Amino acid sequence: MKGKKNMSPQISVVIPFLREGNLLGESIESVLAQSFTDFEIVLVDNNANQETRNIANLYTSKYSKSVKLFHESEQGACSARNLGIRMANGKYIALLDADDLMKSDRLGTQLEILKNRPDISLVSCFHDSMSHDGKTILQADRPELSYGSEGIREWKSLLHNLFKPLNLPHYMSFDLFSAPFYLFRKEDAIKAGLFDPRMNPRDKDDWEFSFRLFEIGGFFHVPKSLQFYREESSGSRKFKNKDLLKMGAFLQEQKFFAILWERYGTPFPGNLTAFKRLQAFSLKRFGCTLMSHSQGKDAGKKMLARALMAYPRDLRSWKLYIKALAPSRMHPRFFEFDQERMDDLEIDMETAESFLKIPFQFPKLSGSNSFLISANLHPPL
Repeated sequence: MKGKKNMSPQISVVIPFLREGNLLGESIESVLAQSFTDFEIVLVDNNANQETRNIANLYTSKYSKSVKLFHESEQGACSARNLGIRMANGKYIALLDADDLMKSDRLGTQLEILKNRPDISLVSCFHDSMSHDGKTILQADRPELSYGSEGIREWKSLLHNLFKPLNLPHYMSFDLFSAPFYLFRKEDAIKAGLFDPRMNPRDKDDWEFSFRLFEIGGFFHVPKSLQFYREESSGSRKFKNKDLLKMGAFLQEQKFFAILWERYGTPFPGNLTAFKRLQAFSLKRFGCTLMSHSQGKDAGKKMLARALMAYPRDLRSWKLYIKALAPSRMHPRFFEFDQERMDDLEIDMETAESFLKIPFQFPKLSGSNSFLISANLHPPL
């Protein structure tokens, strides 16, 4: 690396890690191979396993001047990224997950845009989706969430409406991106308040942070793949208990709405309809998922009924609720699944109900992860 002596690097690449093992080394190598060289790497140990710590220690020993290592004891991507941003010496922050790979021109391309556009607060990019073993490109030049499924487009439209009362000059540049593709100014992140630790352990945390960043400036999406995104294998999903956290994901989504309500609902009552539609959309989606589980049908029916209560004008909500009342043998065709899941789901609807009120009520929590614990669900460590 050819950074000038005794001067801060222009970019700090923040990489939290947990248990990625050798994949962390591959991610670091992809940063070291950048054509733009004025950067530092800020590694954040978020209570990682020993194998991954050994990889981090190897690079901090070999590149002691450019690779820094810090430890964040509070579990969660929000806390880990916040520490990395605070400890960064660079004017600009690039985020990267510990199992993803940058293409050699990512930093230079994104930086050139952000430097020349003071009206922009965030630059993202297209990416290539690759298999977990890194051997196969599954989809090239994937435009992230911008032009994804019908559900994502509906999400984007509903969330976009929340900014209307702010009369932002860059209103039309709003989009939804994932944190591993972000480049932004450190001062803007500090001004926005960094990531909200109430969103720990992770999921929707990047969207919530980007909302506050959008109030500062517009977004720009580089229409070119600058990164490889590593998809999870069935084994890694099982290792992380992803399927068992379905209810946790629902509660995390309701937490996301509650935090947005604090900022864009309470001060702007005109946004009430948009929030009702957002919650109805969320309830429909998770309700349909639960209908494919033998132990989740009662909760699924309740969620579909609540979707109707949240926004009765949605014809699809009526159709789905009527389908849920049909005999179980008809559910695979109605809810588009091949076989009913027989695994046990521990569903605490009482905890979920604490979120399912409009206006939203944000439960008083003793800790950032207590909403998961109260639902008998635990974040992966």
